[in-house]
Amino acid sequence: MGMPVTAILGLGREIGDAVARRFSETGHHVIAADPSAERLATARNGVPDDVIFHHGELYTRLGLRNAFTAALEGFGRIDNAVIIPEIEEADTVFDFAKDKFDKAMARSTRGAAMALQVFAERIALQDDLPSVGVERQRQKGTVTFVLSYSAIASMPGRFTESVSQGAVLSVMRAGSIELADKSIRVNAIVAIRPREDKTENWTARRTPLGRTAQGDEIADACRFLASPEAAFITGEALKLDGGRSRLAGVIED
Repeated sequence: MGMPVTAILGLGREIGDAVARRFSETGHHVIAADPSAERLATARNGVPDDVIFHHGELYTRLGLRNAFTAALEGFGRIDNAVIIPEIEEADTVFDFAKDKFDKAMARSTRGAAMALQVFAERIALQDDLPSVGVERQRQKGTVTFVLSYSAIASMPGRFTESVSQGAVLSVMRAGSIELADKSIRVNAIVAIRPREDKTENWTARRTPLGRTAQGDEIADACRFLASPEAAFITGEALKLDGGRSRLAGVIED
């Protein structure tokens, strides 16, 4: 049986490294793409040697095509995409500036929609891998978006992030319907992710388990959603929030 190929578009903070390791450990060829040479250099130290790296922007059609072409040149096919949109810098509605906001939405929302389009085009041009079992119709491909918790619950001082991440969630839901008849599943993971600023402490205090999701936990969820075991799951947002969404109200300081 041939090995599936997974492309990770955007590395984020620790998340992409963990996802690359998990897919590689479970029998996937992996390519990791990011517009930041610094993030790619850091990731090289924490992932298996056979992971391919691609440096380039990921929110235009050309940039996305180049990333998927790198996968095709390296491994001959593409089966899964894990997309980690960049988290925008902290701001409020009073900081709103049209050009900055438009650029953020182009990176996230337009980039997400184009990624679905380019991925589906690539999938249509290749043969399926051998079927895993006769009892299940084989999926042709999967796309998993990894989003911050602001996609479903805004936080103070995170205006542009909340809007852009929530918009990507809408792209996921609409895309899952559009691509279902192509046997391409589209889902999202909405996680309370590690942060470098005080927002992490603000969130942790309001989370029953008292912490953010670890990179390996997010990676395991990505691996599940891309696997044949999840073959009837599409259009869903899997929450890794430590019980936060079960709270009846906000926990005060």
